[in-house]
Amino acid sequence: MAVRSWTRGWTGALLAAGSLVALVLLTYWYVKGRQLERLHGALSSRAELYAATVGGALDKYEFLPLAIAQSEEVAGLLEQASPQRVARANAYLADINRRAGAFAVYVLDLNGTTLAASNWQDRVSYVGQNYGFRPYFKQAAAGGIGRFYGIGASTFEAGYFISQPIRRGGRIIGVAATKVNLDWIERSWRVPGATEQIWVRDANGVIILSSIQSFKFQTLAPLSQAAQAGIRAQRQFLQESLPILPHKVLQRFADGAIHLSLERGRGGPGAAAGGAEHLAVGRHLAPLEWQITVLAELDQVRAAARNAAIAAGLGWALLLLAALYARQRRRRIDERLNAQQALTSAYAELEIKVAQRTGDLLDANLRLQAEVAERERAEQTLREAQAELVQSGKLAAIGQMAAGVTHELNQPLAALQTFSDNAKVFIARGRTEDALDNLSTISDLVTRLGYITSQLKGFARRADDARKPVSVRQAFAQTMLQIRTRRGSERLVLSETWPAQELVVLCNAIGLEQVLSNLISNAMDAVPLARQAHIAIAVRRDGALAVIEVSDNGPGIPEANLDKIFDPFYTTKEHGLGLGLSISAGILRAAGSSLTVRNRGFAEGGGAQFTITLTCHDAHKGTPDA
Repeated sequence: MAVRSWTRGWTGALLAAGSLVALVLLTYWYVKGRQLERLHGALSSRAELYAATVGGALDKYEFLPLAIAQSEEVAGLLEQASPQRVARANAYLADINRRAGAFAVYVLDLNGTTLAASNWQDRVSYVGQNYGFRPYFKQAAAGGIGRFYGIGASTFEAGYFISQPIRRGGRIIGVAATKVNLDWIERSWRVPGATEQIWVRDANGVIILSSIQSFKFQTLAPLSQAAQAGIRAQRQFLQESLPILPHKVLQRFADGAIHLSLERGRGGPGAAAGGAEHLAVGRHLAPLEWQITVLAELDQVRAAARNAAIAAGLGWALLLLAALYARQRRRRIDERLNAQQALTSAYAELEIKVAQRTGDLLDANLRLQAEVAERERAEQTLREAQAELVQSGKLAAIGQMAAGVTHELNQPLAALQTFSDNAKVFIARGRTEDALDNLSTISDLVTRLGYITSQLKGFARRADDARKPVSVRQAFAQTMLQIRTRRGSERLVLSETWPAQELVVLCNAIGLEQVLSNLISNAMDAVPLARQAHIAIAVRRDGALAVIEVSDNGPGIPEANLDKIFDPFYTTKEHGLGLGLSISAGILRAAGSSLTVRNRGFAEGGGAQFTITLTCHDAHKGTPDA
């Protein structure tokens, strides 16, 4: 009996120890997984925000080389160079660069030699330097838009280069280029006490921007022979050796995020020796084939999992002690009952019933306490999840607002630059009426920019001018004035169908122009560049409603994507933001109107058709209630 009792004691102890280890391990891995998921979601939102910020910062300089390419001063220099024309071109480039705030703007002939530059007076001037080996020159000389990041061969300072071909008489006569310094972006990331790290890699995987200075010009994987040869031929990084950043990939996620280990001491000042685990989430920066990555250390994740495991172990120990205590108490009650067996049977039966009921009450009390504790833990977990959800919602709203304003301002700003440059040329040539027409158009574009930025008030209250009388034909004319300034507008073949009586609808005038501009621009982008873009505008009145149909000859929209086409950040374009249709639908909803889409059948000519339904304004009957 003693041996059997000893064996049962050891077996129970082993089972208790095994269950404790299993509980601690399961709790640790479960909590770590949940914390990792939360961190993953937060980093995804941050990556989207950083990608939108960097993309917007780069996009605002896209107009500079295009504006220079349209200058008659620059064209005259390329067609017949002279000291006087060089001096005038240098002064013009210095003036436009001072207003734009770029690092430098310059003009190259078809051999790659710089003829004029904004830094012509600097000690390290671009004038006379040959950059024919740079890819941005070759891309623009071939008729495309050049984009390139590298270390300057003359200034030895890294920067982002943008170039455009200069055309006259249907031929390319030179290249206009802009260099932008991106150091300010890195400085904005280097915030004291920041808990995350950021870097940007180019198409070859080289880190070109980083919140940690020591990470710059390193790679995460060996470069191929072709990539190394291309970098040397372009002299992209000059004498930089491009070493591999010491790291180890521990896990890869389905969305491209990675769990990796970086050397401590490389992650920032004051870091201890050894490896530090990070979660890295990346987003692509179109059209540059760059990728921005946001990293966060997992020390807090492991600490939370460790604390949860310790709490689970302590809770298990407390439950075990409570069970042992209950078992010992029950044993004492049994001994007391056995000692009273000599008493009368009636008294013994009464004592047994009292003991049984006491045991039931104790068990019920323990269960009630466990349920109360579990509910308190569940309420705490719910409060933490709600706080995380509110924070994620704020970050997503800020990213959507910033990306939406950037998306909607790009086209009016480009048109504004074109009309202002043309106005200067008309004034210089004495064509006052043409210059006044351009200035009037510029005023309309400024009004439109003001409306776009004022849409931010929609987060707090509804706009007062969402339902005002506006002429559909006039809004369409203003829209086409901007569309015709867009690059590639010569591909547009437009057919129009209008009712005999002019239609006046209830909407914001600039908002309606914005909707029409988004729909026509999307229709042009849907048609391959090698084909003409046949776009049909059909306007008709249907009772108290005005119906506007915009049709194209593109490939249409996949049926599986029709329900998601108006969602923010959803796009079928390779380099789109996915905000144009979402913003357009929001403008029409504010006016009490609607925007729908369908794919036309083969007999109709194929392509997509967007339909705008607006409320007509009848001047004799008054404006319907909004």
